[in-house]
Amino acid sequence: MRIKQLTFSILGLSFFFSAAFAEQTEILTIIGQKEPKGLNLNDENSASSRLGLEIIDTPASQEIITKEEITIKADHSSLSAVTRTTGFSSSAGQGNGGTSMSVRGFNGHGSVVQTFDGTHMYVGAGTRTFPADTWSLEKIEVLRGPGSVINGVGAIGATVNYVPKIANFKNIENEIDVSIGSFNLQRLAFGSGGRLTDNTAYRFDIVNHNSNSSFDNSKENKQVVAGSIRFKPDENIDIKLSVDYADVKPITYWGTPLVNGKIIDSTRNHNYNIEDGIVNYIDWWPRLNFEWKINHNLTLRSDTYYLEADRHWRNIEEYAYNTGTGLVDRALYLEILHKLTQVGNRSDLLFDFNIDNIEHRISLGVEFNQIDFMHLNNRPYNGSTTVSLNHPNTGTWSDGAQSETTRDFISDTLQYALFFESHMLFNEQWSLITGIRQDQYDYERDDFNRSNGETAQKTNSHFSGSSWRLGVVYQPLQDISLYAQYSKALDSIGSVLTASNPHLKLAEGNQLEMGIKQLLWSSRLQYTIAIYHIEKANLISNDPGGISRQIGQQSSQGLELDTFIKPTDNFNIDFNIALVDAKYDEFVSGNADLSGKTPRNIPGVTANLWMNWQFIPQWQLSGGARYVDKRYTDNANTASIQLPDYTVFDVNLQWLINPNLKLSLRGKNITDENDYVLSSYGSTQWILAEGRSTEVGIYYTF
Repeated sequence: MRIKQLTFSILGLSFFFSAAFAEQTEILTIIGQKEPKGLNLNDENSASSRLGLEIIDTPASQEIITKEEITIKADHSSLSAVTRTTGFSSSAGQGNGGTSMSVRGFNGHGSVVQTFDGTHMYVGAGTRTFPADTWSLEKIEVLRGPGSVINGVGAIGATVNYVPKIANFKNIENEIDVSIGSFNLQRLAFGSGGRLTDNTAYRFDIVNHNSNSSFDNSKENKQVVAGSIRFKPDENIDIKLSVDYADVKPITYWGTPLVNGKIIDSTRNHNYNIEDGIVNYIDWWPRLNFEWKINHNLTLRSDTYYLEADRHWRNIEEYAYNTGTGLVDRALYLEILHKLTQVGNRSDLLFDFNIDNIEHRISLGVEFNQIDFMHLNNRPYNGSTTVSLNHPNTGTWSDGAQSETTRDFISDTLQYALFFESHMLFNEQWSLITGIRQDQYDYERDDFNRSNGETAQKTNSHFSGSSWRLGVVYQPLQDISLYAQYSKALDSIGSVLTASNPHLKLAEGNQLEMGIKQLLWSSRLQYTIAIYHIEKANLISNDPGGISRQIGQQSSQGLELDTFIKPTDNFNIDFNIALVDAKYDEFVSGNADLSGKTPRNIPGVTANLWMNWQFIPQWQLSGGARYVDKRYTDNANTASIQLPDYTVFDVNLQWLINPNLKLSLRGKNITDENDYVLSSYGSTQWILAEGRSTEVGIYYTF
């Protein structure tokens, strides 16, 4: 019923604005940003291919989020920006770094790969937190569906690539963005970049972001620094040295306990964690990018990088309302520390040539990564306390009886791969894209003696797999593409860096996708439609004898629509909707046969709307909505603890005071949606999103 109401609301708003302003024909541009390009169908998307193909020429579902779109929607976090795209929804919590997402029926970092500047960031124990802020980004590229040919293991649902701002050879320009708002928000961002000499350029960005939150005793602080130097000794050689650093302390909120299966209003803003809870992520990432155009037909590209990531959690994470006492029972006094280093290189040769009037573009390359990971914790997580439901006196970490935090295990992972991509353009109508990749992993894990009785042991494993794709594009006219693609992807069972069972194989996924992309009405109307079917095998499931084996299978199928329409020169609409039917085809857990059930955290429907209206020169009103359907919190699909569907509305009013100065007034979650639940934490608590907030922002360039 609620999705029907949302649909009618969307249609009503769309027709109202279109009718009201259809008579205005004065040519205006969207203030403070470039003229909107709609779905960016004529832009390259490196998340889907290393061949430099435009979206309309690629047989896959893709989107690009530009920095202008990020700014106008005031999406300071990557999660907020990406979950506005087709089919994405949040399953975020502090235990997964606040970045976990679901799409096309698959959930989490193991199935939705997130890369930075084209580099796969390997995840330890489920956590990925970089990039910390969207200010340093040029754009975000999205590929829906399997992407293992590009990034290896872990990309059956989607790939998200964060593209940082780079040094360019334009005149030096500086920019300052200052925001203040609800929950004592204080945000300062500065950027500068441009040409230093004829062959040297730079880029520098810094962010200091501080705020409280709608939850008691919960503050957020993040400091981000990014810089790059670019050197072009001649027109054929391009060298870039970049360094990104982030120190992030997100809110120490782990959820709100359920009372009779629901969140009650009196507890909505309470935080049941200790007063001195800790969540801290520190990342440091230097990179060297080298590109040499050897001749007209051959280019060498090489990226070398080093990532260092530190994580620290110290919190009470589980809360359950006790109907007998009327109090909240708290447990899981948990302290965890991670230390991860990743060093690697990805190099390829790009060939561009013509044989018998068939244009060929081929990428042939290698990749390797060495990842060292150390995990410390205080297992068995002793300690339990009770607090009041409505007036919690949360206390401190020392109030409970905690175990000592010591080394749990370390792991050493060597990954290397060979990859090949090809694009063949037979004529103006037909093209063929193929790709294949072979990944190899050598893994060692050392578990240490622990005071809780765990004994030292060593684990060694070697696993490998191949992924591939075959796609065809037919373009009967210049601005329309019909495509079909079959692809195979690889997923790990759990994190590649933390596996304790050396006998597990990689999970394998296969997808068939067909779709259409088109620009009409001088690009004022653009749309993409995709249908797909995905199967993922080798899930751990119990056989009839109760023995765990990799015999399970999961599948999903769905329909996705993404549209852009600009009925007048001063008004445009973006709208997307995704329908997905996800289920376990064969899956037994314990004594429960879950075949036919929907995996947890998978909504059946997601939809997003955004509208920009420049109602008078120098003034623009923007606003939109995001809708996420109900989701099960367990694989058994227990209806009584199903997460509610929600609709969230945002709005932004901008005044371009002069060409260099812009003032913005923003409202987020303006209806203060009570059902805005990001995910569940166990069966007794839900992780709520922030309540209604407002911001005032000033942007100045000089």
